[in-house]
Amino acid sequence: KEFLREHIDGASCCGRKEFIKLYAYTLVDHPVAVILDLDSLVLKPLDDLFDAMILEDYDVVGSSLIPIHDKKNNAMNLPKKIDAFYTRDYNMVNAGGEKYAGVQGGFLMARPSEAIFEEYIDIVLEGDYREGQGWGGHYGYFFGGMQIQGI
Repeated sequence: KEFLREHIDGASCCGRKEFIKLYAYTLVDHPVAVILDLDSLVLKPLDDLFDAMILEDYDVVGSSLIPIHDKKNNAMNLPKKIDAFYTRDYNMVNAGGEKYAGVQGGFLMARPSEAIFEEYIDIVLEGDYREGQGWGGHYGYFFGGMQIQGI
């Protein structure tokens, strides 16, 4: 807990304030919540992403409109019910220093859920972010990983 407490506010631009984005999961009166930072630019309509999350019979794998990283290899791993869409933060990867690109915290589409919100809050309050290893020593060791991008 001490490492997280001592380093979170210097970990990126917004520090602990990034956790306010988790409250999008509490908007349970809405089928989808969108987190979009003010410095984001949306270049295409998000309709297909909304449809993929809301419509039960939407063919995500067959759709040419849903951008899925390495769709050829990842299509079989997609769940029937999509609970979130996010983008990766390839601009923040240190070449050769990270296993994979972290989540870009400026865009997230999520299906609101009090249960998921509570799960994330429990992770944050537990505070088990380990230097060089991430949350619980397993994930989230990349730029912004101490915040919402890592959990």
